[in-house]
Amino acid sequence: MFVLETLVLFLLVTIVTYYVVFRWKRQRLYELADKLPGHDGFTLWESIYMTLTVHRKDYIPIVLSYIKDEAPLTKLWLLKHLLVMTKDANVINKIFNSPYTVDKPELFYDAFLVKRGLIAINGDDQKVHRKIFTKSFTPKVLQTFPVIFDEKAKQIMDMLNSHVNCGEFEFMDYAGSYSFDALGTTNLNYDGKSFFKSDMYHAFEKFSPVMVDILPYLVLGFTRKQLRYFPIGKRIDEIFNVFDKYMYDIIDNNHKHPCQDEHKLINVLMDPKNKFDDDDIRDEFITMMIGAFETSTKIISSALMMLGIHKNVQEKLINEINEIYSQELDTPTITVDFLNKFQYLEAVIKETMRLFTVAPILSRQASQDVEIDGYLIPKGTAFLLSIDAMHKDEKYWGQDAHLFRPERFLETLLYPHAYAPFSGGRRMCIGYRYAMLSMKVFIINFLKTYKVNCSTKFDELETEMTMTLNFVKGYKVSIEQSNK
Repeated sequence: MFVLETLVLFLLVTIVTYYVVFRWKRQRLYELADKLPGHDGFTLWESIYMTLTVHRKDYIPIVLSYIKDEAPLTKLWLLKHLLVMTKDANVINKIFNSPYTVDKPELFYDAFLVKRGLIAINGDDQKVHRKIFTKSFTPKVLQTFPVIFDEKAKQIMDMLNSHVNCGEFEFMDYAGSYSFDALGTTNLNYDGKSFFKSDMYHAFEKFSPVMVDILPYLVLGFTRKQLRYFPIGKRIDEIFNVFDKYMYDIIDNNHKHPCQDEHKLINVLMDPKNKFDDDDIRDEFITMMIGAFETSTKIISSALMMLGIHKNVQEKLINEINEIYSQELDTPTITVDFLNKFQYLEAVIKETMRLFTVAPILSRQASQDVEIDGYLIPKGTAFLLSIDAMHKDEKYWGQDAHLFRPERFLETLLYPHAYAPFSGGRRMCIGYRYAMLSMKVFIINFLKTYKVNCSTKFDELETEMTMTLNFVKGYKVSIEQSNK
């Protein structure tokens, strides 16, 4: 009995000592946090319960529920983690552009499972990777892509013919194949191998939900290695087995048939002087595929749903396309300059990205104490930036902020800094120009061939947070032949 009592006492003393030392080491963190407005935090059991039970579709509403309109910054404790949340455009832009808030918090970005990729990598490595990859997305390089986009889009138009007047179907399968096939040709030297409903395509479909489902485990402190003993760990391994198979197939293909264009992304990754190891190559490869699948694919699919719901917008866009093509004496070559003529199309895409922001919540981390909006934010604090709420705030977008009205992007924006669909500052999406060109080419080809219908009403659309924003019921549309 004496031994048991001694052991219990020892454990209690150890726990209390650990807690006191832990609090003492973080004393300044607590002092600075006390000055911030917001929620003082959940109990341990509240944190665990919320972490384990929240449904994907509730992530964004929960974050928004703790952001106060009267305060530009709102704090929230989640276990030992200090979070500072905001939807204020001025604050978000300060965070985007501060040299002390460039890093991504591991708490959230470990969920990408590709820590050496450009999305999640931090510090000097991030600067080096970005500088190297910039050469694959220069204006000169981008000039060579629209013709390839046009070829790939036409292949998808032929595939879609089987759905004409045949009811609704899942459009994202086709938009995803286009995005992957285009990336394969433009930057991976992997042409002629369709990704349509391939193992790779299905792996990315599974990857996005996994990246959200893994978050509770990360918040509770589990590592990737420990997750192997859970069902989610097996899901991750199955997905990465497919990723690795495709990566090595692409690398092998480039060894056998090397591309002479040194600026192609695959050449940059495999160039010995850039000193990328296998982990770097795999993670950057997956990161670029994420960009293709989660950005272009979902925006194209969302935009076509918007056109199917808002027939007046569709007709106006078809008129713009017909008018611009009628001004050409010959069949035009699809170039960057030619695509820049489609101003209403660009407005439609931008309005889609405003209402259905692919990355509705972004995160940054303070690499040292930093002053934001009069508050000294302690080192290590994670910022949660609600881009979705900023994009729908009537303060910036007027009383019709909740409506789909592309014309707003043909007008002078009163608050242009309140629009950040591709993030901003030093970590703005490196491929945003590539994505915009790709989306324009696809939608032009689509509306020259088909008209789109959507039975879902605008106010019936329900979204959830996977890795990015996702329509709960998918991207269902029906198509008919256009009247040429």
